[in-house]
Amino acid sequence: MVACLCIHGYMGTPDELKPLADYLKKHTDWDVLTPTLPGHDKPYHLRNATYQDWIVFMESILTQLLKEDEEVYLIGFSMGGLLAGWLARHHPEVKKLALLSTSVHYLDWPNLVDNKGQLFVEVKDRKLKNSSVFSRYFKRFTDVPSQSKAQFAKMVMQAKPALAHLEIPTFIAQGGMDAVISAKQSVDYLMETIPGPKRLFVMEEAGHLLCQDKDREVLFENLLDFLKEN
Repeated sequence: MVACLCIHGYMGTPDELKPLADYLKKHTDWDVLTPTLPGHDKPYHLRNATYQDWIVFMESILTQLLKEDEEVYLIGFSMGGLLAGWLARHHPEVKKLALLSTSVHYLDWPNLVDNKGQLFVEVKDRKLKNSSVFSRYFKRFTDVPSQSKAQFAKMVMQAKPALAHLEIPTFIAQGGMDAVISAKQSVDYLMETIPGPKRLFVMEEAGHLLCQDKDREVLFENLLDFLKEN
């Protein structure tokens, strides 16, 4: 049996990865999991959640999957990509890794606020104004406690060194119109830092929300081909 553990981003929910998870379930017989990171069920719960909580929680799920399944793949979106990279570094039994819109630097919150217009265009175009994706970038800005933002920064510091030790095949996907992270900076860092075999997939017209993009099926097809390759 093959298992895919999908990890959503900071302030996000599994909804960010739901279209991908649904696609994988439809086209394979794999076990696809999209758990919610500690503290991410409600904005105010982030106050008591630490980056160690996120690691321990996902590591417990991954450890169980590695015991039960023949092959395990990790898929991480945004901050979830960093967490997936850390897990892959410390659990070499993981066979493949996919990094989607990965935040390799701590998000510049003032810059993120300045980019609200572009983010609104992304969300509006995808008819997601009432979804958790919309809530993530707008309604939660005033709700996220400062100590939680510090935990995100610590997650970045903890995970980045792990990337230099990744030897497994890694799929890197990035939107060229990403308004949350610097697309070129992220791609350049990942391509230069990860020593193992890599496949880069750039969606030039896509924003940060790759799995919600209008051309997401192309991404899903390429990612599934990568995961199925021997």
